[in-house]
Amino acid sequence: MFRRIALAVTLLALIGASVGLELNNSQLALALEQTKPVIKPPVVDPIPDPVIPPASITAIKTKLAADGCNLNPDVGALKKALGNCRFLLVGDSLGNNLGYGMKSELAKASSLSFILKAKASTGLSNPWFYNWPNNQAAFLKTYKPNLVIVFLGANDRQDYVVNGKNQNFSTPAWIKTYRANVTKLASDATNSGAYVLWVGLPIMKPFNYAKGETLIDQQFALTVPKVPGATYLETRNFTSDANGNYREGGPVNGKYTQIRGQDGIHFSSAGQPVLGTYVINYINKTYHVNLVPGYARYLTK
Repeated sequence: MFRRIALAVTLLALIGASVGLELNNSQLALALEQTKPVIKPPVVDPIPDPVIPPASITAIKTKLAADGCNLNPDVGALKKALGNCRFLLVGDSLGNNLGYGMKSELAKASSLSFILKAKASTGLSNPWFYNWPNNQAAFLKTYKPNLVIVFLGANDRQDYVVNGKNQNFSTPAWIKTYRANVTKLASDATNSGAYVLWVGLPIMKPFNYAKGETLIDQQFALTVPKVPGATYLETRNFTSDANGNYREGGPVNGKYTQIRGQDGIHFSSAGQPVLGTYVINYINKTYHVNLVPGYARYLTK
C-alpha cells in the first residue's frame, strides 16, 4: 500500500513538472514574439495640401543676382561669400529666442541685413490676435528679403473657427486648415522672391503640451518641403539627448551649459546663441555660403 502511495505522489510530481514546463515554454514563446522587430507601415499623409501656384525659382534667383546675394540651394553648388543679403526672421517668442541668438552671432557680418520681426504670443491659429500672413506681407514689401526664416508654433494648440464652425485642435479639419496657413505663409514669401527656411519645433518638457507641439511640428515637416523654394529644418534631434529625450543642457564648447528655459519650452539666454549657431551652420550648408558665426556655440550629445 505504501508503494502505491509513493507511486501516486511521484506521478503527480511528474505531471506538475510537465505543466510547469508547458507554462514556461508558453511564456518563452510569448517573450520571443514580443522581441520580434515591429515593421511599421509607411506613413500615409491622409490630408491633401491646398493647391497654391508655386513660386518661380528662376524669379528668386534673378532677384538674388540683382541684390548681389549668393544664396544657392542647388545640389553641388560651390560655396561663396554671402554677398549682400537681407534675412527676415518671423515667428513667436521662440522666434525671438532664435533671433537674439542669431543677431549676436551675425553682428560682424557687415554685408548682411538681419531683420527680426518675431512677436510673442502669436501663431497661425490665433489670427484674431495677430494675423501673420497680413503682417508678413507688409514686411516682405518693406524689407524685400532674400531669405525668410520662420520659427513659430508654441501658441498654436488652439481651436479654429471657420465659417462659424469650431475646428478642434488636432482633428483632421483643424490639420487641414493649419496646413493651409503654413503653405500660405511659406508661399507668400517665396512668391516675393525669397527662399524660406522653416525651423521646426524643439523637443518640449511639459508632457501634454509636448504632445500637441509634436503634432504641430509634424505638419511643418509634411507641408513646408512641398512649397518650391522652402526648406524645413528639424530641431528635435538637436535639442534631445542621446536617447531622444528632452534635455535641459549639455556640453557647449566643452562646458556644461543650461540651454533651455525653466518652462521647458523656450531657450535660456545661454542657449539662444547655441540655437543661432545651429541655424547659421545649416544656412551655410544648405545655401552654399560662408557665413561665419561671430561667437559660435556648439552643443554636443
